[in-house]
Amino acid sequence: MSNPIKILLVEDQQLVREGLKGLLSLQDDLRVVGEASDGAEALEWLGQCAVDQMPDLVLSDMRMPRLDGLGLIRALAARGLRLPVVLLTTFDDTAAFDEAASAGARGFLLKAIRPETLTEALREVHAGGTALRPSLTTRMEARTASSGADRSFTASDRPDPLSPKELQVLRLVASGRSNTEIATLLGNSEGVIKNHCSAIFSKMGVRDRTQAVLRAIDLGWI
Repeated sequence: MSNPIKILLVEDQQLVREGLKGLLSLQDDLRVVGEASDGAEALEWLGQCAVDQMPDLVLSDMRMPRLDGLGLIRALAARGLRLPVVLLTTFDDTAAFDEAASAGARGFLLKAIRPETLTEALREVHAGGTALRPSLTTRMEARTASSGADRSFTASDRPDPLSPKELQVLRLVASGRSNTEIATLLGNSEGVIKNHCSAIFSKMGVRDRTQAVLRAIDLGWI
């Protein structure tokens, strides 16, 4: 059996934290190696943990006192710690989604999801993927439609296929990385990445990064 996925659990409500810890303990391939009540405490824990206890990913509440989940993601990046972060939230809205994506969250999940959805999402993120739940996407799209906003999804049900490089860029966009970060990772200039994004948006019939991610989830591309 392979080594279990090591998780740092960050949640300010002790009852919720204990519940999540108990849920994860039921999975043989998932192990909580550390706990923290907010982002600041998580950073302190990471600064003191042994090398063999360094987590593979962080499961964090989005809204917390002192340092919230978004601040934690930024603080990890500033310290050069490339730990994927999955955010849990009760805020079912596009603003929260956009905040998470902009900060670089690899996962964005509602607390009301089923336990198996959470555990599978953690496995997806550990494997290098993203965890942006389609159920959330559906609610976000419904809100956009009800508001009368122009979604600009002008593409057909079968948009033009993306090139391998465009698909790679799209997946990095879905992980929340900026054009500058993507350029660094791929060894390109920021201008080249902007051109790739423009081509992606045009092929998919969308106007921005968030719509591209939502459309890609619908199509099963990410």
